[in-house]
Amino acid sequence: MGKAIETVEDNTIILSMHDISPVFEDDIVQSYDLLADLGISSLTLLVTPFYGLKKTNKFTEGDIFTKFLRSLALEISMHGYSHFAKSGSLNEFEKMTNEKATTRLKDGVSIIRRGFGEEPSGFVPPFWESPPKIIQVVKKIGLDYCVNGNKIHDLSNDRIFQTAERIVSQGQRSLSIEESLVEIELGGALQIGVHPLDYRMNGLFELLEDMKDRLGYRFTGFKDYLSSIQ
Repeated sequence: MGKAIETVEDNTIILSMHDISPVFEDDIVQSYDLLADLGISSLTLLVTPFYGLKKTNKFTEGDIFTKFLRSLALEISMHGYSHFAKSGSLNEFEKMTNEKATTRLKDGVSIIRRGFGEEPSGFVPPFWESPPKIIQVVKKIGLDYCVNGNKIHDLSNDRIFQTAERIVSQGQRSLSIEESLVEIELGGALQIGVHPLDYRMNGLFELLEDMKDRLGYRFTGFKDYLSSIQ
């Protein structure tokens, strides 16, 4: 018998900022300021430890950008390793063996620990998609949760939570929310991913403002949500 899947509470948005990397430093600062202006104080920073496999995209302790991110006192979670597979696909771990995936994720945790002085809380793959085997790899390396699609796997107690939809733009000029519109108006729970270029390319921030002010949604990061329902 499969595990029971629990529904994330209505009118909840589990909010994360994706692709946290030095390559997007200025855009990340701007995006955070806009979220703060909306009164959003709980979200998860999704750090990609080795974005594009470029050394200049690693975080280093004492760097001004790293200090800025630490000063926000927000949850830090791991978002892939390099973000891309060799083929360029966003499904970074699709063709990896368990052994190689374990090595990559352990290395990612080490990079984040060295830069931020703490380990990431959980793992959220690029585009929220990875092979199911990655969930067990994430559990093996000691992180608290793993996200795959609409499901959030709480690895500390083997509970699974599910949102109705997820919205992510990948920094594109158009924001496709047609499949989520009904759930939004009904107050269904959602995962929303903010990308560094969204604020100057599409209407995501206007959507967040409308959901907060008109529809009464509350915003929370992954760790804060899981802590709130224990």
